[in-house]
Amino acid sequence: MKKLVALTCAGLMAASVVTGCASNNKEEGGSSDKRVLKVDLFSGGNGEQVFKDLETAFEETHKDVDVQLRVEKELDQVLNKENAKGEYSDVVYYNLGQPSQYTETQLNTKEVMDISDVVKEINIDPAYANSSVVQYYGDGKSYLLPLKTTPAGFFYNTELVGPGKKYELPETWDDMWALGEQAKKDGIALFTYPQAGYFDTTLMGMLDQVGGLEYFTKALKYEDGTWDSDNGKKVTETISKLVSNYLWSDTVANANTKDGFTNNQQAVLDGKALFMPNGDWIVNEMEKTTPEKGFHWGLMPLPALKEGGDRYVASMTEQVWIPKQAKNADDAKEFLKFIYSDKGVEIMAKYGNVVPTKGFQDKVDTMEDGYTKEFFSVYKDAKTVIGAFSGYDTNTLANFDLKATVFGPIDEIATGKTTVDEWQKSLSKAWKDLAANPLK
Repeated sequence: MKKLVALTCAGLMAASVVTGCASNNKEEGGSSDKRVLKVDLFSGGNGEQVFKDLETAFEETHKDVDVQLRVEKELDQVLNKENAKGEYSDVVYYNLGQPSQYTETQLNTKEVMDISDVVKEINIDPAYANSSVVQYYGDGKSYLLPLKTTPAGFFYNTELVGPGKKYELPETWDDMWALGEQAKKDGIALFTYPQAGYFDTTLMGMLDQVGGLEYFTKALKYEDGTWDSDNGKKVTETISKLVSNYLWSDTVANANTKDGFTNNQQAVLDGKALFMPNGDWIVNEMEKTTPEKGFHWGLMPLPALKEGGDRYVASMTEQVWIPKQAKNADDAKEFLKFIYSDKGVEIMAKYGNVVPTKGFQDKVDTMEDGYTKEFFSVYKDAKTVIGAFSGYDTNTLANFDLKATVFGPIDEIATGKTTVDEWQKSLSKAWKDLAANPLK
């Protein structure tokens, strides 16, 4: 195993960049007789050891390749500086949905390599292979590869909420509001969120929940009427009610303070708030402050719209991709294929990570009891939602920030600075602008 340069270790969502150099590429710092594969990783909740193990196993079967891992907490800033100098990774692990939107920017400026040949050769679940996450441009070609998948719903303490506990798990949104009123009487908030951007999977799930697949697909493509419709208003009004009436008091202040998101997550650990949107990395991320007794993480899908209605849970993926200007694309593609090999899947699973191969749920069922198995059981009682917003022309919309436009007003609704009607109007305007400026 070669070097791992760990520059920072904490993090919020795990994201990493994996890139490959030309098959005959040799760089200073690598073995002179080996091709260098520069793999850049976002430092987050997944930890580093899983990537070290992937590196070691890959090099054992690719003895002419020198994998050079680099882990950065501020990976987007590092890569932007290097890209400006004409320097590129071979593999990048950095997710869609990050505050910097680095990956979205690379996609929208057509700087991500087509990896359709890789996707055709690996054992990936068709629902993921055909999703708007992998086929970002909607042109039938693949650009992002899910490194792992995880259900992303509302996390809570099963020692406090659930069968036989102090509070019952809500089945419907009406149950959710009733629980909020009950918790208020005990001085406990129904809800908190690490940062407003964590509503991404909640929004995705609700778009499918209120209008079905057709409406969901149109919404991701910025079709006119998305937010003016009854479906769109149901989404914005539900989220608005949640943060206006039932939010933990310190949520917004913490969400906008450096590393304050962990304080909001701690609120669930301390019993100050019952639910929050998050992903499975929360277990490792908050391990040091998790009580040894009286706390166990649970995951709930979105409440149903009505009694007996369908529950929904968004399937979040963390993606790896290859920059179009990678020097060692050949080995980069082999590295991506290796992640989906039996050995790669085994290594990922060792650290509680599930690669979305065909039949991955069956493999999860055979795992030892633990959080991964518990969290993935949510798929058995809820419909899965997978998707990503379409790209747009960043030349004509150079100053447009999709994430800030969609999720930024949630903080302001919570504090009373804006209203749900104003949010809905701003979304409608944004969708018109986005529809008028598609990627070319």
